Amino acid sequence: MSYEVLAQKWRPQSFSDVVSQTHITVTLRNQVSSGRIGHAYLFWGPRGTGKTTVARILAKATNCQQKPEDGTSSAEPCNNCQSCNEISSGRSVDVIEMDAASNRGIDPIRELRENARLTPASSVYKIYIIDEAHMLTPEAFNALLKTLEEPPPHVIFILATTERHKIPQTITSRCQDFDFRYMEQLQIIDRLRQICQAEEIHVDDEGLSLISQQSEGCLRDAQNILERLISSAGKELDLEQITQILNLGSVHLIFELNDAILNGDLTSALQSLSNLAQQGADLTQCVNQSIRYFGDLRRLCIDPDLGNLIMRSQSEIELMQQKVKQVSADRISRIIKIWIHTNSTIKQHGFARIHIESALIDACQVRSGIQLDRLLKYLKEIEDKIDKLESQGDIQSSTAIKDIAEVSPQSTDQSVIETDLPENKLTTSLSDEVHDELAEVVSIRAKSGDPQEKPRFSINNQADKKKGWQEALEILKRKRRSLYAHLRETKVLVTDVLEEKSNIFKIACERPATIKMVNDNDKSEISSILKSLFGIRPQIQLVRTNSTQHESQLEEYTDPPRSNHEKKQNSPQNQNDKTPMMLMHEASSDPELSSILRMFDAKIIKIEPK
Repeated sequence: MSYEVLAQKWRPQSFSDVVSQTHITVTLRNQVSSGRIGHAYLFWGPRGTGKTTVARILAKATNCQQKPEDGTSSAEPCNNCQSCNEISSGRSVDVIEMDAASNRGIDPIRELRENARLTPASSVYKIYIIDEAHMLTPEAFNALLKTLEEPPPHVIFILATTERHKIPQTITSRCQDFDFRYMEQLQIIDRLRQICQAEEIHVDDEGLSLISQQSEGCLRDAQNILERLISSAGKELDLEQITQILNLGSVHLIFELNDAILNGDLTSALQSLSNLAQQGADLTQCVNQSIRYFGDLRRLCIDPDLGNLIMRSQSEIELMQQKVKQVSADRISRIIKIWIHTNSTIKQHGFARIHIESALIDACQVRSGIQLDRLLKYLKEIEDKIDKLESQGDIQSSTAIKDIAEVSPQSTDQSVIETDLPENKLTTSLSDEVHDELAEVVSIRAKSGDPQEKPRFSINNQADKKKGWQEALEILKRKRRSLYAHLRETKVLVTDVLEEKSNIFKIACERPATIKMVNDNDKSEISSILKSLFGIRPQIQLVRTNSTQHESQLEEYTDPPRSNHEKKQNSPQNQNDKTPMMLMHEASSDPELSSILRMFDAKIIKIEPK
C-alpha cells in the first residue's frame, strides 16, 4: 500500500472530528438528525480550515445506510457502510466533486444540469460539491442559477470558496451561508500533539508552538509542515532542528535581538541581525517572529492574566512576564508599528537587511512617555501652584521650585508615567529636566510679576508709559509673536487727567485691521503684562490715529466723499492705464498689505492689473 501523508490520513471523517468549526458542525448535525436538509450550501473561509472535508462528511451523513439499533436518527456517518466507504475513497457515483477552476465555463454547467435530473444510483441524495466556486464565469453562474434555486428533490449543491465576495448575490441568496474561520493555535497544537502520539513522533511543546505559529491558523498547513519536518529530520525533533529546516534563524538569536530592542541597545541589535544573516536565516521570517513576540508581550503588559491567549511554552511565558515589568504597552505598540511598516516595505521594495537595520535604529530609540491627558493635568497643577504663590506674594525661585516639587512626577505613581527605566532612574532624570524648565519659568515670572517689588514704570508719567509699552512689546515678542506682529507699529497716546485716574491705557493703531485682529483675550494678556511693569492692571483701549497728526489727535475713520473727477480717476477703466511701477507703489503704501508683508517677512514680486 502506498504511503498516505498526514493531512490525508488524519482528515476528519465525522462531524465530531472537525477541529474548531463548532458553529458549523452543530448546525449541520441538527439538520441531518431532524431531516431538515437544505438544497444548497455555501461554505466559505480561508484555506485549510475544512470546507471540502465538511462537505464530504455532510454527503456521508445524508446518504449513510446504517441506522442506529435503537431506531433513533443519527447525525454522524457510520463510516462502515458501502455508501460511506465509497464517498470516503472518492468512488461514489452519486457524490460528484467538481473543480470550478478547471471547469469554469458554461458547458460543464450545462452538463451538470442535465445529469442532475437523473435519480441517484444507490444513494438517497445526489450531491454536487463545487470547489473554488468563485472561479466560475458569469455565464456559468447564470446557467446554474435556475437549477440552484429549484433543484430536483434528490439533489444537494455544496459550493466551497475562499473568496466569497466574488460569488454573485443571486447565488448566495439561494444558499445557506456557512463561514469557516481560522483555528486557534491552542487547538492546532492539541491536534498536532494527538497526531504525534499516534505516529510516535517526539516533539516538545515549544516545537509544536512554533509549527502552529507558522501555519497561521490553518490545520492543513500545520500538518504539511510536520510532514516536511519528519521527512527531513526523522521522528525525533527538537526546536533547533525545526528552526533550521524552516529557515527561521536561531531562536536564541531572535530572543537576543528582541531583548536588545527592549534595552535600547542598538549595537547588540545590529550584531544579532548580522549573526542571523550569517546563518542564512530568512530575515523576513525573523521580522514576523518579532512581530508575534511583541504582540504577545503587549498582551501581558495589558493584563498578566492574558497569558492563556499566548501560544507559547510555559518557560517562554515566564520569561516574558519578567520583561513586562520593564516596558509599557504604549512603547511596545510603537515598536510593533515600526516592524509592520518595515515588513510591508520589504515586500514592496526588497533590500530586507537595509530596511531592518533602519527599523532597529527607530525601535531602539522608542521610549515610553507621559500620557497626554496626565501631562496636561500635571502642567495645570504647576500653573495653579505658581498662581497661588503669586497671590501670596512669595514667588522666589527657590521657594517655588520646592513647592512645585509636590506636584512633580516624584509624587506620582507608576500608572501616571510609564517607562522602561527603573523607577528611581526615571524619577531623577525626568524631574531634573522638568525642574530645569520650571526654574526658568518661575524666574521669568518672578522678575515680571512680583507684586511686592516696586513697579518699574509709573502709569502717570507719559515718558514711562512709552518706555513701558516698548518693553511690553518685547515681552509679547517672546510670548506671543503673532500678537506682537500686529502691535509692533503701535504707540501710546497721551491721556488726560481723568483717564489717568481711571487707569485707561490707550494704544494708537495706524491700521483699522489691527483693532479688529486684537480680541478681548489678547487685551487681557496685554493688561497682565502691563501690570507686571506698572504695578496696576490698566484698561486697554485700541484707537486709530493718523500718523501725520499729533498723537493726541484722534480720528474716526470714514471714507471722505470723492468728486466725480476722483471717481473717474479711480474707475476700473483707468486702472489699466497705470504702469507696473505705479501699481507697485500703491500696493506698498497700502497699510493692511504692508502689515501682512511685515508679519510674514515677504515682498511683492509682481502685480497684474485686473
